[in-house]
Amino acid sequence: MDIRTPDLFTRGPSPLARLTFYCALAVACIVVDFRFHQLGAFRKAVSIVIYPMQEIAALPGWLVNSAWEALDSQHNLQAENEILRQRLLQQANTVQQSKALQSQIDTLNKLLNLRQQQTAPGVVAEIIAVAHNPFVQKIVIRASQDGEVHAGSPVISVEGLVGQVTTVNPFNDEVTLITDKNQALPVMVLRNGLRAMAFGNGEPGTLSLPYVPVGSDIQAGDMLVTSGIDGVYPAGLSVATVKSVERDAVSAFAHIQCIPSAAVFSHRYVLVLDGVQAPEGDLPNLDQPQAEPPGTTRLLRKAKKP
Repeated sequence: MDIRTPDLFTRGPSPLARLTFYCALAVACIVVDFRFHQLGAFRKAVSIVIYPMQEIAALPGWLVNSAWEALDSQHNLQAENEILRQRLLQQANTVQQSKALQSQIDTLNKLLNLRQQQTAPGVVAEIIAVAHNPFVQKIVIRASQDGEVHAGSPVISVEGLVGQVTTVNPFNDEVTLITDKNQALPVMVLRNGLRAMAFGNGEPGTLSLPYVPVGSDIQAGDMLVTSGIDGVYPAGLSVATVKSVERDAVSAFAHIQCIPSAAVFSHRYVLVLDGVQAPEGDLPNLDQPQAEPPGTTRLLRKAKKP
């Protein structure tokens, strides 16, 4: 019995012979194609056969490039969105600031027009602080450099009367609002000329008219203005609007609540008017006897005759 190990590898030309043969074949193909142009059809046929294999071989690279481009595009979009969001926020901030500046400019223009309409000169002041004490209704203002503020001067806004200067400091001034519980001012109903006294309730946004008889002609919606009889506030300044009128048969006076016209916390600037005070030369001297008007002595003598 013949036992032989099988041949795993068949014998053939040596690798060097194979390399020489294929090199010669390649050179021959190049020469033939260059000189005679006879391999064009063969090249096309080969390209058609190997095209699917080329596409399959290039598929992993294309997938990797596509994924990378998608990730890069998403990153760029996120970065651009962030930049656009920041620009939008900056533009929104600029728009809000421009609106605030425009509102302040409009308020200043109205205050300047209001100062021209007032007979008493006035000074534009800026509200820099609000009192945090819940029992005191005050604000702190800083007047412009072209004027001087005196204690007792009325303070108004575009809508109406705000309060009165109560403390004058070197760098700022305190204004007591008309809603303070220690403030009272004479007012007049614009509709019929009814006079009354308005008192602050110690709470922002409320005024009361406590001493108005029940039968007085006053109703909700009436406008209240300063009457000017106190010599402090000029006549005709808008003060408040009557909110409610309650009449009780038991009480001799009506319960009247009012809403101030001036929105103190909605503006940044106010107008400080000079106090309506009589000059010192016009005040009578009570220590010296006053001269009697002509004809007074003669009338008194006639009255003494029987």
